[in-house]
Amino acid sequence: MSHTPTGWVSQPEIEARVCDIASEQLGIRRAEVHPGLRIIQDLHCDSLDLVELFMEIENEFDVALPGDAPNPAYKVVFTRDQIRLRDLAELVYLQQGSGHVRGRSRFGYTTIAPARDINLFTQLSGKAAPDEYAAEPLYEKLGKNSQNLPTFRRRTDGMVCVQIPAAEVEIGSGDDRFADEAPVHRSELGAFLMDQETVSVAAYCRFLNSIGPVAPAVLREWFVLTPDDKRQEHELVRQDEQGDWSPLRGTERLPMILVSWYGANAYSLWANRGDWLNYSADRAGHPENCFLPSEAQWEYAARGPLPREFPWGDGPAEPWLAQFARHTPGIKYRPDTLPMASVNTDLGVSPFGVRHMAGNVWQWCRDWYAPEFYKAPQATLPNAVNKNSSAIRSERGGSWVGPAFLCRSSYRRGRAPEAKGRCLGFRCVGKA
Repeated sequence: MSHTPTGWVSQPEIEARVCDIASEQLGIRRAEVHPGLRIIQDLHCDSLDLVELFMEIENEFDVALPGDAPNPAYKVVFTRDQIRLRDLAELVYLQQGSGHVRGRSRFGYTTIAPARDINLFTQLSGKAAPDEYAAEPLYEKLGKNSQNLPTFRRRTDGMVCVQIPAAEVEIGSGDDRFADEAPVHRSELGAFLMDQETVSVAAYCRFLNSIGPVAPAVLREWFVLTPDDKRQEHELVRQDEQGDWSPLRGTERLPMILVSWYGANAYSLWANRGDWLNYSADRAGHPENCFLPSEAQWEYAARGPLPREFPWGDGPAEPWLAQFARHTPGIKYRPDTLPMASVNTDLGVSPFGVRHMAGNVWQWCRDWYAPEFYKAPQATLPNAVNKNSSAIRSERGGSWVGPAFLCRSSYRRGRAPEAKGRCLGFRCVGKA
């Protein structure tokens, strides 16, 4: 049997091939096999059937499907109740491209095993089936990360989230050059879940495919550019004749860019099982309809409990620490050669183990941006967020385009919520 081509394989492609293999191995007509079938209850696999199915899938995709994989995202899928064919495809999806060398699988034959510690890409692609989207719990426990903090995996999109502990922390900077960062003030924050990575192109396509058809005017408000916008050549998603969305090849693990605040908020609501139709409810004065981080949450998650200048400390920014100042004037970029790092690379890592909290892409925040907000009494309230409309939304983190000083954890700026940029993305928060 021929192997799947090398390179990143989308989740729908894996699911289709897993169904093919299940049909062949179990002698069931292909038309009767679909990803939602339970392997034991619906397909009636006994232990021998299951082992042979796993072996054939390992051989097809050149991956190992160990029962004791150390990666917690893999483990939580492997140990779900009533594992389905789509869960089996998800295991393959999590194992692909993980840097393997020859070893032995639990089935006793030569296969592939991890060569070194890397960050697997856990964000899901394809489309969430209704029962899959609604499966409980929304946040599956993964255990603790290397910083000894609880981690969870969001069922809707596969995002790994870190539980940021409650604390009273210093927010802002006393640097006289940046008046909007002053004064330094104390902020009391409750515990919250922070996405470990920015939202990827693959995951954003999953969102679009899962919510069904959306009016063209809404898509334009979220991320679709007008025909006369020269940035169209760098749109990272495409829609086929059937209406399905997919990433351009080579961009699946890149951060979703050219997305407005409205497009980011819609995703944040969907990912947390909120009503994504309320993505613009803040216009009507309902700021609770948002799962984007507040400025205070973002800054705390970026530099930790101490007022450090960058996620790694007060030392200077270096190319091996963060993705910044990577633009070369005159270079013509293709979508897959934009000098962004994949969301699962260890760059801009905060003391909590959250990635890309400096550089790569700017990240939308929940707050309205106001230069004088830190001087207002509301800035010192528990879980502070600026709810007063200013027509500009806050963004944090710096990007691959700008210089290092924009990547400082306390650096503030904003854009109109309808703005879209090739260096602008987002991540979500959740309830701890």
